[in-house]
Amino acid sequence: MSERRDGARRTLVSARGVHVVTGRVPAVASDIDADDLLGTDAATLGSLDETRVASYLTARRWVRDIVTVRLRRPWSGFEATPRGVKPRLADSTLDVSIAHAGDRLVVGVVEHGRIGVDVELVASVFDQPSLVRRLCTPSERRRAGGLAPAERRAWLTQLWTVKESYAKALGAGLSLDFRQLDGAGLRHRDAVRGVLTPASGASHAKIAVSWVDAAPSCSPSPVRAI
Repeated sequence: MSERRDGARRTLVSARGVHVVTGRVPAVASDIDADDLLGTDAATLGSLDETRVASYLTARRWVRDIVTVRLRRPWSGFEATPRGVKPRLADSTLDVSIAHAGDRLVVGVVEHGRIGVDVELVASVFDQPSLVRRLCTPSERRRAGGLAPAERRAWLTQLWTVKESYAKALGAGLSLDFRQLDGAGLRHRDAVRGVLTPASGASHAKIAVSWVDAAPSCSPSPVRAI
């Protein structure tokens, strides 16, 4: 399903209890009752840089639309969470993940289990030797070394999104060692329900969605930053 709201096109994909919306961040968020939308997390707005407000509010509005329109569930806003920690819905068993890069925005809601989403713009930073060492298993480094530069950057960017989305789904954040995590093998792990890399609508952006069984979570940890 595609539609234009918030001044930008957005697309909803739903399957097997997983609901993901992708789209662009509008220059200015449309009129939003922040207290109703955010709940106890409304206090976070005061600490945000002005350039992040539209993305922050738009993402949470998209989550609310999935919950109330698609799933027809009641809405109590978000719990207050520290900056950089995965958002949590108040009074709800639904799990949520949000990611943005540039003007690209992805939100995910899962009815059962845990979800993680990530979006990244293809960039040379993912091809830097120091990051490749942090990101890749030995076999992944060998594969990357055999690719042409442009293809390698795109492949490494996608690999990062897959591993980052998985880390978000677990709630593991900085504690997960990407060097020990085979991106292609994630789909075969017992607790992993699925890993998707949907098209972003732009060749310079990569998206990944991971969802896992509701295993005991690690204590909240900030997500990785590059």
